Order: sequence, then C-alpha cells, then structure tokens
Amino acid sequence: MKYCIGVDGGGTKTLTYLGDMAGHILDSCVFGPSNYYSSGLENTKKVFGSIVNYYCLKHQFDYSDLVFISLGLAGVDREMDKQVIRDIFVELNITCDIMVYNDARTALVGALGKDEGVIIVSGTGSIATGIRDNRLVRVGGWGHILGDEGSGYDIGMKTLKAIMKSYDGRLSPTLMTEKVIEFLELDDVEDIIGFVHDSNTDKKKIAELAIVAVQAAKEKDTLALAIMDESVEALLQLANAVIRKLYSVDESAELTYIGGIITNVGYIRDSFITKIKKDYPNLTIKKPAQDGAVGALYLGWSKYGVSYQQS
Repeated sequence: MKYCIGVDGGGTKTLTYLGDMAGHILDSCVFGPSNYYSSGLENTKKVFGSIVNYYCLKHQFDYSDLVFISLGLAGVDREMDKQVIRDIFVELNITCDIMVYNDARTALVGALGKDEGVIIVSGTGSIATGIRDNRLVRVGGWGHILGDEGSGYDIGMKTLKAIMKSYDGRLSPTLMTEKVIEFLELDDVEDIIGFVHDSNTDKKKIAELAIVAVQAAKEKDTLALAIMDESVEALLQLANAVIRKLYSVDESAELTYIGGIITNVGYIRDSFITKIKKDYPNLTIKKPAQDGAVGALYLGWSKYGVSYQQS
C-alpha cells in the first residue's frame, strides 16, 4: 500500500492525517507547533520528523511507501519559505513529493471541498484568501505588527488600549477594565504595563483577552461594542478586497470562514454575514465541511488524479 500525509501546521499545534492513494483517510494525530518563524527551524524539523515516524511505526511502512506529504502552513507564501520546508524533508531523508501551501488555501479547500471560493480567517491572526480558475488572491495575513485586523490579537490590543484611555479619562468608563484585571489576576490598571512588556506575554496571550471584550459587549458596554464593530468592518475589508479581485458583484460565489473569533463570536460572525450578503447578494455562505489538514490531502490527491472517498 502507498500512503500520503496531510498537514495543517500553525504556531500552537499541527493537525495531521494519514491517507492512502485510494482517497481514504486512515488515521489522524496532533503534534506540536510547526511555524518555523515562531518555533524555529530545529523545532519544526523535529515536529515533521515525528509526524512521519509516528505513522511509519504505527502502520508499519517505510519512507519509500510515502507518495506525498501535503502541508498547509501558517506564514508560508513566498517560494523562499516553501524551499525552506522542502529542505527540512531532504535533511530528514524523506524523498517523496513535498507540496507546500499557505494554510489559508488548504483551509479553503477543506472547508469547501474544492480549490475554488473565498475564505475569511479570524483567529489569533486574520487573512482572506480566494481561488478562481487557478488564480490565487490573498489579502492580509501580514502578522500582528503589520496587520491581523479583526483578529483575536487585534481585539485584545484594542481592549488594553481602550482600558488605558478610559483610565486616563480620555474615554468613558468601561466594564473591560475590571474584567481584564480579574482575567489577568492583576492588582490594578497600571499593572497592565508589566503584563504587556513581560517576556512571557506573546501574541496568543494578548489574543486571549478578546474573550473579555466579547463578555463586555454582551453586557452592552459601549467601548466593547465599538471594538466588535471595528472588527467586523476590518474583516469585511479583507473579504471585499478578495471578492472584488475574483468576482463581479452579481456573480455567484461561495464563502466560508474559520478561526475562533469569526466562528465562536456570534456578534461578529452574524454581523459579517449580514453585511457581506448585502454587498454580494449571490454569495453563498457555507460552514466549513472539513479542516485544513483534509484540505491539504485534497490538494495532494488532486495532483495524482485521486478523489476523496468519504467514509
């Protein structure tokens, strides 16, 4: 039997599936982070090696039995980045076909079951991607310093900034102040400075503060609601920029969404869907059917003329 592996790799975890060349998914397992920008090359190499060795040992096959490994990886867009990933597998003596995609593309393919449509991603970061007639368009995804508007990180930072401005008297009082102090187990507002500059405070910890803004918005806090509305507008800008490049206003298209913010925050998701439908009345909004690791397998199988066989 010949095998293949689909990978959805990010800064916190790596989801994988083992498949065969008849289009069946045989197994799955989650590993550690595999974003080499945040985790480092050596750690990424270790994770990739662990993935292949895990499946080889469990299912009793050799490297030579692998036809392809298809990877959807966060932050990987440039050919230079893709070559870095391919080189890792060369160093691991894994010589099968290595396909490397940005994780937004594999997420789109997994979500819609085809290599066409539009996806908006809003989790810790944000990005929008669209594909039509093999033309790939990407908007956003520039990271938390240059972009990530409408993401958990963006909401978390806006929450902290709103609290500090409120503390100064530049903005009205907000429920977010007490909630953040409690959430972070601080003594007072000025302790937020220490939290922000702590070497252990990464973008994921900032993004976790989005839950505070969401809770305050549910209690009708004015500043929290403003942050929610700003997030919706930011995600609309991302999606609109992609759609305009691929479709006319009256054309039919499919859009899907993934990520903790747009999936789990009803206010943001519902407002986004309502507004994007007004702009594009023939746009069909679909919940994701599968995840990005399955999407990676789809792309790999498609290259070899194999169709996914749903069990």
